[in-house]
Amino acid sequence: MWKMEVTIMNRELNTHKNENFQFLEWSDKIAAIISKRILNPLLHWEPIYRLTSLYEEEKKGMKVLLDFATQILEDRKVYWKEHAEELKKIDAEDDEVPKVPLFFVDQLMKLFIVDKKLKEEEVIGHSRTILVGGYDTTGTTSAYLILMLAMYPEWQTKIYEEIKTILPDKNQDIQYEDLNKFDYLDRFIKETLRLFPLVPFMGRQVTETMKLGKYTIPPEATIICPILYLHRDEEIWGPTANEFDPDRFLPENMEKIHPYAYIPFSGGLRNCIGLKYANAFLRIFLIHVVRNLKFRTDLKMKDLIFDLKFLLNILNKHMVYVEKWND
Repeated sequence: MWKMEVTIMNRELNTHKNENFQFLEWSDKIAAIISKRILNPLLHWEPIYRLTSLYEEEKKGMKVLLDFATQILEDRKVYWKEHAEELKKIDAEDDEVPKVPLFFVDQLMKLFIVDKKLKEEEVIGHSRTILVGGYDTTGTTSAYLILMLAMYPEWQTKIYEEIKTILPDKNQDIQYEDLNKFDYLDRFIKETLRLFPLVPFMGRQVTETMKLGKYTIPPEATIICPILYLHRDEEIWGPTANEFDPDRFLPENMEKIHPYAYIPFSGGLRNCIGLKYANAFLRIFLIHVVRNLKFRTDLKMKDLIFDLKFLLNILNKHMVYVEKWND
């Protein structure tokens, strides 16, 4: 998670060193509250929900999270107002001036201070969304990837050999264009996301009357799409839907699958705002990890016990042994 904090918000939060721990603690609590409300129809009605202790807890926790995001923004706003000239030069057409990529929060500051294309409340809203929404998602997915490496050593070896072929020097920097060269790595990540979609369900509000099978859905109704069950539906993925098999994502196999049968980042116009970032992050993370370390575990797929707190977690924890490659 701390990598997301640095690359998105330009801030080293050090939650892995127990600094800013209140942010970490309340993020977990808010996720649990959201899950309880979603799974209890009585709490869907706002007047009832506001009478509960969950509502008071949510208010307290959201204040902590949103104040935290606002403070980061205030710090960056002060910095860039003092360095506005530097922001203006970033898009200058000068081949002798190297382009410096901006952190997400600094891109927002440029759009707000220099380009004046965003209002301050829009900057605050986007920052809060990416900070709160990005919390723990890439971190937990990374843990699932490592667990699958440990659980399926034959795929771990395939990925290791592929990395050695494409990036033979362990100290070699990974370029963005390198990410499209991996085959085993790509299929491995997709299969992990199929079996363990971090957000196991999503909601959509109906905007006009629609037919869903034999049912008629009225406008303003909310439909819940169970992504976890969709990804493990035997009618779509076959009798081995609950088994780990990255070869499902070979082109000839995916031709038979409806594009909306696989939606780990949601789909359509309201898909995940961090889709491209997450895809790049997970690939870079896995390359760095696998070319230096290998993993093993005593856990089997059938042993995993799921725990739903808005995100999909496992009660077994991600128990793996870590060692170095021999070569």
